[in-house]
Amino acid sequence: MFRWLPAVLVGCLLLPNAGKLHAYDDYDEIYSYVSGGLHHWSSGDSSAEGLKIRFGQQLNTFVGAEVHFALGGEDSTTEVSLDRLFGIYGKFGLPLGSITPYAKLGMTSASIKEAEETSSEFEMSYGVGTEFSVTPRFFIDLEFMTYLSTAELELDGFTLGIGYKLR
Repeated sequence: MFRWLPAVLVGCLLLPNAGKLHAYDDYDEIYSYVSGGLHHWSSGDSSAEGLKIRFGQQLNTFVGAEVHFALGGEDSTTEVSLDRLFGIYGKFGLPLGSITPYAKLGMTSASIKEAEETSSEFEMSYGVGTEFSVTPRFFIDLEFMTYLSTAELELDGFTLGIGYKLR
């Protein structure tokens, strides 16, 4: 239950601005983009930094589709590393000028390597984030994702990234 608390709080803060969105439909908001950044993942008692790359297509003003690839990072104390992460997601945003909060829902396949043993899982994933437009083409984003939450493997991650809109 507490995992959804940040999303509910952000939604309550944005509710007064929802009336401004009733006639917001602009074909200039259909574009492809690429983004990459520093990815801090955690799994159980292990955590480390790696890299994540995202490719996406904004389908209309509010809905997009995205693919994630992430690699790297080893926790030196527990000798656990992120072997690979691949995911495909729907992205649902609420444009508020230069700030766009969003939620993601999709599927993730990830592999965690511990010593010589590798654990892989494929499961439904979700997350929230915010995109800040710096220029009409460049943006900065911050997001939190819950990639896996199974009995055998849990994987969460924060990403701070920079992206470019391909118009």
